Amino acid sequence: MGLGDWLMATSQVKKMYEAKPIPVCVTGRGGRRMWSEVFDNNPKMAGSPGRGVQVLVNGPGMRPYIAAKYEQRWVWKKWDISPGEMFLTWEEKRFAETYRNCVLIEPNTKVVDGNKSWPWARWESLAGKLSDVRLVQTGPSNTRVLQGVESVTTTFRQAAAVMSVASAFVGTEGALHHAAAAFGTPAVVLWSEFVSPEFTGYETQRNIRHATGACGSRVPCAGCKLSMEQISVEEVITTLGEVL
Repeated sequence: MGLGDWLMATSQVKKMYEAKPIPVCVTGRGGRRMWSEVFDNNPKMAGSPGRGVQVLVNGPGMRPYIAAKYEQRWVWKKWDISPGEMFLTWEEKRFAETYRNCVLIEPNTKVVDGNKSWPWARWESLAGKLSDVRLVQTGPSNTRVLQGVESVTTTFRQAAAVMSVASAFVGTEGALHHAAAAFGTPAVVLWSEFVSPEFTGYETQRNIRHATGACGSRVPCAGCKLSMEQISVEEVITTLGEVL
């Protein structure tokens, strides 16, 4: 259950609440309450289903952008995606102030088979060529960190707070690109053949992708690797320069 999934769910909550200003409870299969740290402090959400509460069904096996799941691949489907939202605490906002106007960079991906990964050497090259830019990388203490990049150990909510004051974000499809959309932070997002911006992307962001289909492969994929290798360091630098 990824944090990006829950951020997308907040966009559905937002639309439901705008149509009918009644708190929304997210439930999964069988009506079980779903909760995530992403939902904390959201005044549009209810802690449990019941009278006077709207219900949004969204959870494992019930994601709006997934048509089917097989042993070796996901099948995607289009849906009415829009930016979600997070409600930060005063302490989280204060934590982030130190990093105001930085460029948040995230080279790591959750997908262990590497199907969403840009080559690490290119991330290192990118960071080296952006030496005049304050690059910040967030994450837990065991995060793999780019050489020469300022790193800070954070929870996801703290990382999202840094995102809220950053001048831009550069990374791959994942929770932080959804956070960038939620806070309106300009973003350069690198995409492989794995999934397409038409399913989990935003028109407000600059999406770099050199693939046609969206394989959804759950095993190492040559097409995903090739599509990422076709993204050059120079293309990312140029695109980032256009959004800064």
